[in-house]
Amino acid sequence: MKEKPDSIPTELMEYERFIEELLNDTKHPVHNRAHPLHQESVKALDEMMRRVEEMRNEWLSKG
Repeated sequence: MKEKPDSIPTELMEYERFIEELLNDTKHPVHNRAHPLHQESVKALDEMMRRVEEMRNEWLSKG
């Protein structure tokens, strides 16, 4: 059986860092239901988080 690499792929780390920064940005439309771009921002965030989860699962299953 192959061993899973210890280091997390750079692309995955960058996506996770971006999501963390976005969630910490209290002025981003994702946090403001009254903002005209709120719904689109939430949808884009959901899609990005789903893709990051897929990437993480792919990486974990390689081991």
